[in-house]
Amino acid sequence: MECYSSLIRVMRAGLLAVVMIGGALGQAPDTALPKAAREGDLARLRSLLNSGADPNQRDGDGNSPLIEAVAAGHASAARALLAAGANPNLTSSGGRTPLIEAAIGGRIEIARLLISAGADLNIAERGAGTPLEAAEREGHTEMADLLRHSGARTSGRSVGDKVCVRPWKGEGYCGVVLAIDRNDYRLRVTEIVGCRNGCAAMAVCSAGKPVGGSGGLKAGDVITAASSCLTHTGVSK
Repeated sequence: MECYSSLIRVMRAGLLAVVMIGGALGQAPDTALPKAAREGDLARLRSLLNSGADPNQRDGDGNSPLIEAVAAGHASAARALLAAGANPNLTSSGGRTPLIEAAIGGRIEIARLLISAGADLNIAERGAGTPLEAAEREGHTEMADLLRHSGARTSGRSVGDKVCVRPWKGEGYCGVVLAIDRNDYRLRVTEIVGCRNGCAAMAVCSAGKPVGGSGGLKAGDVITAASSCLTHTGVSK
């Protein structure tokens, strides 16, 4: 009887071990592929893909292996994932595309790979905006140029666009965007709208200068204004 009880205990222990191993194996692809992509472990990545791992499998945080590879700057891993069928437009749980991630990081080589693979140039993420907006805001001019030449549309507040700063009861000025530094917009004033007797100076919207009137801001002046001051964007030239 004692031998029989021992045998039962051994069988139960063995069954539990099989269940635990099976569960681990079943969960491995969910974390192994994003981990390999994040670490740039190309050999492991290719092995998993060749074994049938889904290149679009999200991890527990909602990120795809491709997003992980792009965020870490591993171009070879991104190339391998795209070749295996990774969706270049699959967003993270927060709505970020791989191209937006590349634009934020200024990762030119990866951006070219994504664009060649059919990445949408104009999908926007709340907060980050489109890839072009993200690149401009982060000061990645080469990235911004690549996106524009690839066909990215302007947002109406990108470099070269005309915008207006009119928080003075509809009056103010309009100008062309010369440069963007995160939330600061460098503008060349093209015209004054109203403000015949001068509009009061605003620290963030007119660099502390009055607008119009005698001695006020005028066409041709270059000024820096906060993004929150742009009351009209995409204005017709």
